[in-house]
Amino acid sequence: MSDGSAAEGPPAEAVVFDMDGLLVDTEQIWGRVQAAIFDEIGVDVRPLLGSGLITGMRADEAVGLFRERLGFAGPSDAELGARIVEGVLAAIPGEARILPGALEALDFCARHGLAVALASGSVEPVIDAVLERFDLRDRFAVVVSAAEVELGKPHPAVLLVTAERLGVDPVRCVVVEDALNGCIAAKAARMRVVAVPEPGTEDDPRWVLADVVLSSLDEFPGSEVAGLLGLAPVGHER
Repeated sequence: MSDGSAAEGPPAEAVVFDMDGLLVDTEQIWGRVQAAIFDEIGVDVRPLLGSGLITGMRADEAVGLFRERLGFAGPSDAELGARIVEGVLAAIPGEARILPGALEALDFCARHGLAVALASGSVEPVIDAVLERFDLRDRFAVVVSAAEVELGKPHPAVLLVTAERLGVDPVRCVVVEDALNGCIAAKAARMRVVAVPEPGTEDDPRWVLADVVLSSLDEFPGSEVAGLLGLAPVGHER
């Protein structure tokens, strides 16, 4: 899948990856757990799942959006968010799988001397569980959870904190995302973005926000991404 045209910019010094739905297939776990938790209080959130509306959001912010759209009472956003996180944590060891191209994309960045970071809408226990499950922690110079900032994606705070901890100017960061909320956050942070659209959202015209759009991370070590990063053509030295 191609993009419109990759944005011009200085050579990248860092690549910031999202986690859920991009590196690991945990989005389906989040969706199943959210539906089950809300079924317990008699609320059907399924019409709001799978549309990309909440992808990349923190659990408590997603609950707040459900409450705003569906108008239910009951447990607080924080309590429902905590129940969802508990259910996701229980499912990760047996259900989570690393997605095609994920390790190769991380290897590509490391091979070209780019700092690699993780900036996720998940809370730290979920991030820790995924990193442990797939032995990924040492692949990231910096790991930041949106729970550390006041507002999650599409607000850019989590990405700006990531850039600050890396010691890299945001304009020299490239973000890799599967969610429109993440793309919006990246652009608000003045970062370039590679999108791998969440399945079912590929035809959304808003993906024009991204500088490069891929069908999967298998395509990451290609000329479009290399050009966006300011690298030498694939097959040549940087």
